[in-house]
Amino acid sequence: MKFLTGRRFAAVAALTSAMLLLAACASGPSGGTGSGSTDTAPEKADLTVAINPSSQFAPMYLGIESGIFKKNGLNLKIVPQTDIASIISGIASGQYDFGFATVVHVVTANANGIPIRTVSTIEGQLKPGDEGTVTIASAKSGITDTAGLAGKRLATVGLSSMNTLTTWAAAQKAGIDAKSIKLVQLPFGQMAAALANGDVDAAVMQWPFAGDAINAGGKVLFYNNGAVFPDTATTFMNTSQSFIDKNPNTVKAFAQSMIASIDAANADPAAAKKALISGMGMSEADAKEAKWNVGGVPYVNLKSFETVQGLLSEFSTDASTAAAIKALDVKTLVYPGALQPSK
Repeated sequence: MKFLTGRRFAAVAALTSAMLLLAACASGPSGGTGSGSTDTAPEKADLTVAINPSSQFAPMYLGIESGIFKKNGLNLKIVPQTDIASIISGIASGQYDFGFATVVHVVTANANGIPIRTVSTIEGQLKPGDEGTVTIASAKSGITDTAGLAGKRLATVGLSSMNTLTTWAAAQKAGIDAKSIKLVQLPFGQMAAALANGDVDAAVMQWPFAGDAINAGGKVLFYNNGAVFPDTATTFMNTSQSFIDKNPNTVKAFAQSMIASIDAANADPAAAKKALISGMGMSEADAKEAKWNVGGVPYVNLKSFETVQGLLSEFSTDASTAAAIKALDVKTLVYPGALQPSK
């Protein structure tokens, strides 16, 4: 298996490269405003934002509902999208102004020549004991620990996703052949039923969907991101370098709004859970049980990028892909305004 490579990602790179080149030519040198204006108002106020819906977006929905984005001059149109490759393609082509992607997708997109830039975390840097992404075995599978995944069927939202990579890393640590795990691609919303029906033995899940699996007798094996990425963030909002060049005030306002929204959710998790009801259409019961990384530092750091760079190089079966990943300077993948200011 070639991690996040192959015909589809290559097609995305080929399709978007010409668009990005034209956009770069039109926008002037990288980092410039193109106008020389000192106006700090967002160049583009109405933004289309693609997300892969789950409770980890509670801070963003709180920011929308409480007026944080509006105060910074932004109006967000949220587009649910479960295919992360489509989000990356949409960001690069201009279909989406901002979009969700994991650190895995950001690194591999850039290794494939698609200049995606991380502009904020989703829920802040992971704390020890994070209970966000979780691997759950069905009651009927007989699996009781990570080593029991050897040779078993595992549901994951993407065959070449962050969740796959963290599972492989955990499996390797448990002393089993990571590649012996049989991957089955499923949306989060279908995983609990697949576990109950015996279609898969285990699943890498997000909340609130994980709650259904646990309530059906599922066994929690490990919390993926907390086990592999302590004290760093793994899920981000991103845009293209072209969008940053043409809309520097908009990007700054968006990044600052996300930081303020995460801080607000850390200060009042109950309000953030309530925002999931109106924002995602979640039931009151599901919203009450929703989990995400409450209390995390809202800024981006480079630890997860460096860790993923190493893991992808290790697990990749394609030499050219591994070389391209190793050659990346991960500092260039993050918008400077997303990093924590120096004290």
